[in-house]
Amino acid sequence: MKKLLIVKTGSTYDSIRKNHGDFEDMIIAASGITKEKFDVFDARDESLTFPLPDKYAGIIITGSHDMLTYNDDWMQDLKDWINTITDTNTPTLGICFGHQAMAEAFGGVVDYRDWGPEVGYVKVKFDAEAYNDELFSILYDKCSVYQYHSQSVIELPRGATLLATNSIDPVQAIRYNSHMWSCQFHPEFNHEIVAHYINQNALHLTTEGLDPYELLMRLEPDQTGEKLLKQFIKICGL
Repeated sequence: MKKLLIVKTGSTYDSIRKNHGDFEDMIIAASGITKEKFDVFDARDESLTFPLPDKYAGIIITGSHDMLTYNDDWMQDLKDWINTITDTNTPTLGICFGHQAMAEAFGGVVDYRDWGPEVGYVKVKFDAEAYNDELFSILYDKCSVYQYHSQSVIELPRGATLLATNSIDPVQAIRYNSHMWSCQFHPEFNHEIVAHYINQNALHLTTEGLDPYELLMRLEPDQTGEKLLKQFIKICGL
C-alpha cells in the first residue's frame, strides 16, 4: 500500500515541539492513522530531490514560519514540483504556507495583508461551491478554525475555485482541480497549540493592535480540523 507524503516547509518553536511535536507530528496525530503510513520530505534541504508525486497515496504540504515573499530558492523548487502534481491523480492538501505556495504555483499572488495577522479561533464561511466538494463538504456552512498567519493569498489563480472565506481573509480555502486543495487555516492545530503561539508572540501581537488576552479567552477545543484531515485521508484511500 502506498504511503502519504508530508512535505515539510518549516518547524514550530522548540517550546511547542516539546509537547506537541513539529508540524508533521501534529498532522500525523490529527489524521487518525499511524506514523508508519507517512514519509516526510524536507523541502528546505536543497541536497534532496523531490519525490515522484504518484509514488504516494496523498500529499500534505505543511505550514512554515518563513514567508513566500522571501523568495528562497527552495520555495521556487517547491512551486515547480507542485505543478508536476497536476498531471497525476494524487490528492494534495496545502496548509497555511503550503496553501500559499500552491496558490503561487498556479499563478496566484501572495503578500502581507494591510490589516495585519489573523490569529486564534476564527469563523469561516464555506461558499456554495464547497457543498458538493469531495473534501470540504464535510464541514459546516459556518465553522471556526485555528489560525496564525501574516501573509495571505491576495489574488486567486486563474481557474481556481474559492471554497471558503471570512471578513479578515477572503481566501480561506481553494480547489485547484479534482484532486488538489489548500486551506489558510491549520487543521492540524488544537487550542493548546494556538495558545502557545499567542503567548510566544504576545508582544508582537500587541504591536499589531491585537489583544493576546482576548485571543486566548476566545479559544475553544474544536475537532473541525481533525475532521477535515480524516476526510482527506479517506480520499487518499487509507
